Amino acid sequence: MKSAFDFIALKILPSVIDLYIKTLRIEIHNRPGNDQNYVYIFWHSKMLIGWWLFRKLKSAALVSKSKDGDILNSLLTLWNYKVVRGSSSKGAKEALDSLIKLVKEGYNAVITPDGPRGPAQSMKNGPLIISNKCSVSVIPVKITFSSKKILSKSWDSFEIPYPFAKCTVVFGNKYDYNTYLDENELTAFKTILSAEMT
Repeated sequence: MKSAFDFIALKILPSVIDLYIKTLRIEIHNRPGNDQNYVYIFWHSKMLIGWWLFRKLKSAALVSKSKDGDILNSLLTLWNYKVVRGSSSKGAKEALDSLIKLVKEGYNAVITPDGPRGPAQSMKNGPLIISNKCSVSVIPVKITFSSKKILSKSWDSFEIPYPFAKCTVVFGNKYDYNTYLDENELTAFKTILSAEMT
């Protein structure tokens, strides 16, 4: 049975966040057209704005099976996402397979490639596997804030922009992962993508 706190977190907080984001001055550069779907990636520490960016598109997200994941699930549902639950420790393969199926059906995959537990800004392989299996491009997204609060005790140094802060979003280049690379080549490839988000 959910507590009163759980009810507030799951039912009220998403609506509060939605209103709060509307106070920000968001400036978007190089956004691709909606004529095809992509795998969009941004760091976990930036996810508050990152998820918001794709709320009006046909988007799917991978969310962990945790209490924090329950809150994110409620928020993304409010934003019309198709949510797949799973993480590296619980139902990883099944969740990735479900996300691949959705991308093949025309959904955008929206992923924090260092989540849900890190290490921070260390890219996992999930987005590249989806790119390979679905023949869609990966687009890294860089998000910066003019003023923000950094939660230094969180594993990702989570960033919360102050109300009315300027938020700059830059969509990076399109990358296709057509052929599996060896370890050194894969590391170099992920370094290139990571640099466009940092």
